[in-house]
Amino acid sequence: MNATKRFIRAAVLLCCVSLSSTAAPAAGGREVVKLPVPAMMIYPGDTIEAGMLREHGFYAKSVAQLSVVHRMENVVGLEARRTLFPGKPIPNNAVQEPVVVKRGSSVLLVFKENGLEIRAIVEAQESGSIGTNIRVRNPDTGLSVLGKVQEDGSLLAEGE
Repeated sequence: MNATKRFIRAAVLLCCVSLSSTAAPAAGGREVVKLPVPAMMIYPGDTIEAGMLREHGFYAKSVAQLSVVHRMENVVGLEARRTLFPGKPIPNNAVQEPVVVKRGSSVLLVFKENGLEIRAIVEAQESGSIGTNIRVRNPDTGLSVLGKVQEDGSLLAEGE
């Protein structure tokens, strides 16, 4: 099939796809689902906003086996892990919670135990988002510990 025929066929298929909000039969009895897709190129590290997305209809059978985002509200506010292309479904593993602490950065580690509080500046060995435990290293002693990323960008290490 030459390029012109493929283009015409694709245009006809797009015209037949219903953009209903739920699965609905389309022309020929095919079921169509509405999925969020980027309206523009979204690059790694970009925080996804509602204006960057639109909904697009896909045949249910063609996306049934894919692990993709099905609802716009599930992706708004997340960060792209890799480039997301306009009009393509968004894979679940292509987005993540925004990274608060970046690998190699200096960060405040707060250790708390029985009313004792110790603060130290450490080096992040991993990147992490709020609520995740990441490994950090004390540059003075060379010791590594785990800390939980807090909303303010610091890490919390608690004793037992």
